[in-house]
Amino acid sequence: MARHALPAHTRLMHHRHPKTTQPIGRTSAAFTVLEMLTTLGVLAILLVIGVPTLTEYGLRQRMNASINALHTDLTLARSEAIQLNTQVVACPGNRATGCLDSNDWSQGWIIFSDLNGDKQLQALENIHRAEPALEQLLVLSTPGRRLIRFYPNGSAPGSNGSISFCDRRGPENARRLVISTVGRIRREEAPALDPEDCPRPL
Repeated sequence: MARHALPAHTRLMHHRHPKTTQPIGRTSAAFTVLEMLTTLGVLAILLVIGVPTLTEYGLRQRMNASINALHTDLTLARSEAIQLNTQVVACPGNRATGCLDSNDWSQGWIIFSDLNGDKQLQALENIHRAEPALEQLLVLSTPGRRLIRFYPNGSAPGSNGSISFCDRRGPENARRLVISTVGRIRREEAPALDPEDCPRPL
């Protein structure tokens, strides 16, 4: 049986060369590396800019939290002295040792009823509040007022006392609580303390 000849267009399709395609692996890899380097560069810039800002924010938040805590505890001490009709003492120290012979409040502090008026924690005296040591902060009261004692009328006899809060940013960023002789407590946001009064904590 004679073979039928294929139409001309069919023969051309059989002899047409397949399309050549350019390998895409190398191009994709090149773009991937370029994009990665660009991303890393942007991240490096953000880190250089952002890390100091985050550090500053963390230090500021830590200081604010510590000031709030001590301010609240001193307010509680005054309130308890009035309500319980007894002397209440706030001092650097802890439950185990009582008041420390120091003006460094960053080691922690306690608030207690001073029933016998000796300014020392005794076995039967109630502790109203005890705060642990602070991190990356130096909290110092004036040397002449190592502790704050509130009387039943709400006063805090003696000269005005102050407690300063310092961190590694230096005295220009220090804060301070001031306790008047009538027992009022106020904050000073920018006391501009002398560097000797507000050394940077280690």
